Amino acid sequence: MKRVIEELERLCVLHEHLLSLSEQKTEALKTNEIKALSEIVTKEQKYVQAIEQTEQSRIEATKSCIGSSDATISACISKAAGGEKKVLEQLYAKLSQLVIRLKDVNDLNKQLTFQSLQFISLTFDMLLPKEGGSNYGKEQQPNQTGGAKRLSLFDSKA
Repeated sequence: MKRVIEELERLCVLHEHLLSLSEQKTEALKTNEIKALSEIVTKEQKYVQAIEQTEQSRIEATKSCIGSSDATISACISKAAGGEKKVLEQLYAKLSQLVIRLKDVNDLNKQLTFQSLQFISLTFDMLLPKEGGSNYGKEQQPNQTGGAKRLSLFDSKA
């Protein structure tokens, strides 16, 4: 049980750090700090890898503790007794809350990123309008030399 408790404690610490980075990412998205955002994403990837490795260790520890393939924390809690059971329950609750909070922050970051992309797309469309959409009158004839349509901001014949 001790090894399972240690792995859960590590998972809690790693998730706390990942949550902190996600909150920093929210601020970077709000202030449009691209360089800071890039650094945060790189750090996040390292924490995600560490969490994956620690989770594998936790699964192995739980399997060896329980002695079966049902390697869940709940199964481990039901088998534990006394102080270990209470510690496992507390760590499980803490980890669950961290994961829920992390999901909420990541959902917010997803929305902020989507809104930023919409703004960029709108700005791009305003700067480079589609051909034919900004001119009144009949469609322009291709140039004699290149055969390409000419972009103009207004139709001088109008």
